Amino acid sequence: MLARTPSQSQAAVSWLKTQPQIDASRIGVLGHSEGGIIAPAVAAADKSVAFVVMIAGPCIRGDRLFVLQSAMTAKAYGAPDDYIARRKVFDQELYRAIVSAPSESAALDRAKSKVAQGVADKLVDANEAETLAKDDTTPWERYFLAYDPAPALARLTAPVLVLNGSLDVQVPAKENLAAARDALRNNSNATVIELRGMNHLLQDSKTGAPSEYNDIEETRSPTALKIIADWVSIHTFPAGRPAEQVK
Repeated sequence: MLARTPSQSQAAVSWLKTQPQIDASRIGVLGHSEGGIIAPAVAAADKSVAFVVMIAGPCIRGDRLFVLQSAMTAKAYGAPDDYIARRKVFDQELYRAIVSAPSESAALDRAKSKVAQGVADKLVDANEAETLAKDDTTPWERYFLAYDPAPALARLTAPVLVLNGSLDVQVPAKENLAAARDALRNNSNATVIELRGMNHLLQDSKTGAPSEYNDIEETRSPTALKIIADWVSIHTFPAGRPAEQVK
């Protein structure tokens, strides 16, 4: 079931519990990318959730993630180091201004001002300036920029599987998985895996650049899907009974 907010996901879990054909003791939550911060938030609030799977789910604060994402994406596309360094400073200042704004309208005004300067400094494409300012100041984006997933991860007692592709430029594996391991250090049922050669969508990839997504034949790597399926089976089905035998 697809949900964009923790409340929507919690409603989905609550609904599943009422279905007679569903074993309420084996309901888990899985989230990809931004959904990867929703899944642990739901499980942290509802101890009945049996497991959590985070696929390229952010484990670091949103504004820090977006700065890393911008830099790594630019690098994947071959941008020069000088541009990447200057763009990093721009991104940090932009997100700081948005997060600290007292209202959505104030955030938009600040973003427009910062983006206009970015255009003047040849860091932002003039054709994308208006969209950038608006997209980064929506209620969800402002929430995401200021949200730190670590406290919710640290509260988890259910089994957790965290997966990141080593070539992911949208949720960089090095920084993200280090944060995951730290936040989950007291959870003996946490499994954190870096999948070599895979991108943000868990596709086998050459560079990890988003431009490759549509050109890769596989939707998801069979290797990644098997890891997820095997892990879920181990953590949700009774010992000694394979998944296909449990009704």
